[in-house]
Amino acid sequence: MKKIIFTSLALLYILTVGYAQNGKKYAVFNTNSSIVYGICFTENGGALGIGDNTTIKVYSTMTKKLLNEFRNGHQSEIFSIDISKDGSLLVSGDREGNIVVWDFVNNKILKKLTYQKGIVTSVKFSPDRRYLLSGGTDKKVFLYDLETDKVVHEFTDHLKDVTSVDFSPDGKLFASASGDKTIKIYDVKTYGILASLSGHHNWVRDISFSKDGTKMISCGDDSRIITWDLSDLHSVMQVDNHLAFYEWVLSVDFDVDSKSYVFGGLDGKVRIISPFGSYSFKIGVPINNVKFNPGKGEYMVTAIATRGKGVIYLDGRDMKGSD
Repeated sequence: MKKIIFTSLALLYILTVGYAQNGKKYAVFNTNSSIVYGICFTENGGALGIGDNTTIKVYSTMTKKLLNEFRNGHQSEIFSIDISKDGSLLVSGDREGNIVVWDFVNNKILKKLTYQKGIVTSVKFSPDRRYLLSGGTDKKVFLYDLETDKVVHEFTDHLKDVTSVDFSPDGKLFASASGDKTIKIYDVKTYGILASLSGHHNWVRDISFSKDGTKMISCGDDSRIITWDLSDLHSVMQVDNHLAFYEWVLSVDFDVDSKSYVFGGLDGKVRIISPFGSYSFKIGVPINNVKFNPGKGEYMVTAIATRGKGVIYLDGRDMKGSD
């Protein structure tokens, strides 16, 4: 896609339109960097946060206008971001191990945390906003208490990079995925491992709890998507394990119905699997991150962070059915 030089600040706020290799349209949010890793929605889906190099940009998903920019918190590329469920806090982690907690409403830095070393690959707020969870290339997971302003536990159970972390919807559990091919599920209060899941044959790249908390889905470099039944943490079972395609699957996300999910990876395709069928869309560049808009209900709309085309906003109705 040709670069467009904007002559006025107002034009910066407008979404550009791109075309996938299959000829269909998609919307592209304007970013300074064409390579984006960290994206997240607000709880109602009304705004999308984007880690754009060292800056975080927040766009309205309705008007497609830039709402805010969070600057001067990072000196290196942002890899992960999250917005608290109540919309009051924003967190971001970067390539050099820095984590910044922001006042999302007033656009100011609340604290900078430096306990994580290497790339901060994943950051998440607990649903009640009390805890901050992070993981990184130092093979560690940290649980930070925002009320007491201290790390309450450092988890060193993984043997390789931690690639993804996530809280359960009730906030009682959290999970971490790693290059060591495993997923660990922990109790937030006791810090104990409740389950260690082995099913992938290569790096696990991403995990996502279902919104009802009954399942978790994972993806990885073995090109597999695994759905885990969490009804019995003493004996977590695989309810689905299938080969997605022949290249790394880098990101996966459950929709609000806890039945549909989206995933994407190095082959540049986005796929949605739902009770009504499966759908795909070819972006044409590798995909780093995919997130369903939680406020769209039955209309599945996805934000896609790419390596080469910035952030794409795709309506599921524009996707084609897959075999």
